[in-house]
Amino acid sequence: MNTLRVFLIFATVLIYVMTVLASVSQGINWPAVALNDLTALNWRSQFDTDFLIYLALGATWITWREGFTIKGHCFAFLSVFLGGMFSFPYLLLATYRTKGDPKKLLLGVHASPTTESKSSVE
Repeated sequence: MNTLRVFLIFATVLIYVMTVLASVSQGINWPAVALNDLTALNWRSQFDTDFLIYLALGATWITWREGFTIKGHCFAFLSVFLGGMFSFPYLLLATYRTKGDPKKLLLGVHASPTTESKSSVE
């Protein structure tokens, strides 16, 4: 779990630095850049489409993990529009809140005591 935490800290710092550098050099109008890349129908379009699908999948997991609550939907929205700038700290905080338990980390509100007793019986 410590390796994951170190990676998430590194990834968070890296994505914030890259975001600042991109904003300084190209401005903050990222939607125009993203739409131009998507409509170009080249390899960058392929990568961006793949990434958008990945973001949607991650947002769906976050919403489910949070139990389809308002908080979960807000977190999913943030994970799509902020990407790793939200998702990496979210996961890092989740590793501490779950005390490093991978089952609780992945299942969120679905990791109930009944889930744990079922797995220990089997």
